[in-house]
Amino acid sequence: MKRLLFIVLLGFSSISMADLTESCKTYFDKLDSFMKAIPKQQSNIIKQSVELAKQQISSLSADNQVPACKQGMDFLQQAEENLFKK
Repeated sequence: MKRLLFIVLLGFSSISMADLTESCKTYFDKLDSFMKAIPKQQSNIIKQSVELAKQQISSLSADNQVPACKQGMDFLQQAEENLFKK
């Protein structure tokens, strides 16, 4: 859960996509899909943190968005692997 919370704090649906790099748009889309896969009871708890994180990333320069979103994507992929193992 700590890892998931870290992802949330790095990483976002009311954010303007126009100011984002392509890597962040992809990351935000993937994060939104991930949030839909989490049980509603848990997702409600972290939804506000996700939106705050999206705002913070959106306010970064393009040069800083790329590494932030790449790091978030890496952690998101790890979380998906750990949470949704078959």
